[in-house]
Amino acid sequence: MRTRQVRPDKLDYEYELYISREHDAIKNTDYILFDFRTKKLFENFHYKINVTPDIDAEKKELSFNVEGLSAPVVDVSKSGYANYTYRFYNFKNSEYKLILYKYNKDKNLFTLKIAGKSVKLISEPKKKFINLITA
Repeated sequence: MRTRQVRPDKLDYEYELYISREHDAIKNTDYILFDFRTKKLFENFHYKINVTPDIDAEKKELSFNVEGLSAPVVDVSKSGYANYTYRFYNFKNSEYKLILYKYNKDKNLFTLKIAGKSVKLISEPKKKFINLITA
C-alpha cells in the first residue's frame, strides 16, 4: 500500500506588495513605502527579493522588476518571509502608473492615487502575479 503524497497548497500569488504613506523622522518628510514580500514563509533562511526599481517622478511612472530571490550572507540562520523595501520620497498628491515586471517578462499595470495620508488602488489587471495591499 502506497502512502499518499502530500503537496503544499497552491498559492494564488507568489508575492505581496504593501504600499503605505510613512513619515521619516530624521529627514522630517513623508515617503511612500513599497514593501515586497513573498507569500511563502522560509524556515531556514531570511531571503532577499531582488528588485530593480526604475522611478520617473516627472512622468509619474513607478516601475519595479522582480528578479527572484537571493540567499542571505549571514552566519546565523533565521526564518521569515523574503522581502525588499523601497522608499519613494519625491512624490506628489496625484495618480501614478505602477508597472511591475517579473523577470522582465510578466507585466502587471496598476494605477495608484496618492491623496492626503493614504494611497488608494484605482485600477489593477485581472490576471496578476502579485497582490497589492494599500493603506
